[in-house]
Amino acid sequence: MKLSEINNQYITDDMIEMVLYHTPKLEWKECDCLIIFGCHIKRLLDDRINCAIEILRTKKVEFVLLTGGIGSKGDFNEAQYMKEKLIMEGIPKNKIMIEDQSKTTKENVVNSIEILKKNNLFQDKKIVVVSNQAHLRRIHLEFKKYIKNEHCHLLYEYPKQELVSFENVQKDYKLRDLAEKQVIKIVDYIREGKLPDEDIEWDDE
Repeated sequence: MKLSEINNQYITDDMIEMVLYHTPKLEWKECDCLIIFGCHIKRLLDDRINCAIEILRTKKVEFVLLTGGIGSKGDFNEAQYMKEKLIMEGIPKNKIMIEDQSKTTKENVVNSIEILKKNNLFQDKKIVVVSNQAHLRRIHLEFKKYIKNEHCHLLYEYPKQELVSFENVQKDYKLRDLAEKQVIKIVDYIREGKLPDEDIEWDDE
């Protein structure tokens, strides 16, 4: 079954789990660049930052790219906020790259790809993306749209403990509503031709 075939009028918990919470999890020891996606909600962003810091302390990462400007619902520069947090944790400034103009997930991806290419960190490179798990399917589809025939190995990481976990989505109707809207948005964007279609079951490619 394809994502485009989902019935947007009836989104079950199983469907939410399959679309948003079945992220491929592969073991890795080193990467060329770690990309941390911004968020206007600091609690969620702090979860992503802490996840990235753990990775930076336990894996070999050549560079870190922080992506996120001041979103339409935000009041702070997300990339600059992340940079300050990482420097406070002892991450060297010369490892950090900034993309602080994007306001949407699409812009995050497009602008990040541009920076990666300029720094020879895209073609045949290993890139690890960090965000909340419910956000990763959308990010994956945006990358899939813009990578096209180029070869870039993408891996995905997310906080082990986070507010928008599937367990919490099942318990909290507000979080479930947010997750359902994310699924509907993905399906709508695919039907409108804004994102590529793929099987509901998300396998590593």
